[in-house]
Amino acid sequence: MFLTGCLGDDNGDDGADDEFPSENFNVTIPWGQGGGTDIFTRQIWQTIADQNDVGAQFENVTGAAGMRGITELYNSEGNGYNLAPMNSPSVSHFLIQEPGFTIDEFRHIGGYARTVWVLATDPDEGFEGLDDVSDAYDAGDISNIAGQQPGEPNHVLSELIRDELDVQWDSYVAYDGSGPIIEAIAGGEVPAGIVTDTAAADAQDQIDVVTALHSEGTPLFPDLSNYTDYGHEVDIDFMGGFLRSFMAPPDTPDDRVDELTVLLQEALESEEMQEWAEDTGNEVEFLGGEDYVEDVLVENQERIPEIIDIDDL
Repeated sequence: MFLTGCLGDDNGDDGADDEFPSENFNVTIPWGQGGGTDIFTRQIWQTIADQNDVGAQFENVTGAAGMRGITELYNSEGNGYNLAPMNSPSVSHFLIQEPGFTIDEFRHIGGYARTVWVLATDPDEGFEGLDDVSDAYDAGDISNIAGQQPGEPNHVLSELIRDELDVQWDSYVAYDGSGPIIEAIAGGEVPAGIVTDTAAADAQDQIDVVTALHSEGTPLFPDLSNYTDYGHEVDIDFMGGFLRSFMAPPDTPDDRVDELTVLLQEALESEEMQEWAEDTGNEVEFLGGEDYVEDVLVENQERIPEIIDIDDL
């Protein structure tokens, strides 16, 4: 667990203030520090807090493939101040773990970015592309690959690239987020792993990024090859890219959801956020509100079982 933040006035007991926001935002991040979700979430909600003269407190609550943090949000008060990020393929955990609640019970604030998964490797290995990595696995020079907990999008992707792209890794090593995966690759614990382009761009001095796992590539690495450049005709784009959004507890009232959506859109369109996006290459834009996000999440919930046998996870 990691706790940090910029604190403003103390939170009240019931969150029923006349002016919103007037208290600290409490943002639960279900994945590890230093990953793409962590980077985006801290930047966006600190910007929203600063623009409204309140504080933002961030807590990384990892474990159970993100479900520990999601469960904490589910049990939080729906006062408009308790929030968490959500990545569209992570609906798989609701199917796998059956936590007693569903993704459509949450209130969804809005989508803010689309992210691409990339294959990253240890620079000491000297891999220059997907074929080099595949050949090393075939030769037995390397054997394992890193991703997040079973059922996470990059775990599903690791199965896909083995089955569909002939990247024949032998063992899967799980970490809590792209940040820890990058640390493991850079430290020589694992030769390769699947991480977000956001996290990879923030760690280019520690890892080699060899392939984008989406046919359109990633704007963060405009010269990077994608898996179709190696002659693969199978489509893995559904898992190779995903929607990023935010959500609130189920009992968050409509007016608070509407107000949060406006705050998110204003922040994303602000000069500060656009400058950050330009400086870092992490593109952000307001992609749509609750209805838009729900449609994407429902589609993911329906299609993931078509890709992989949930019972095997």
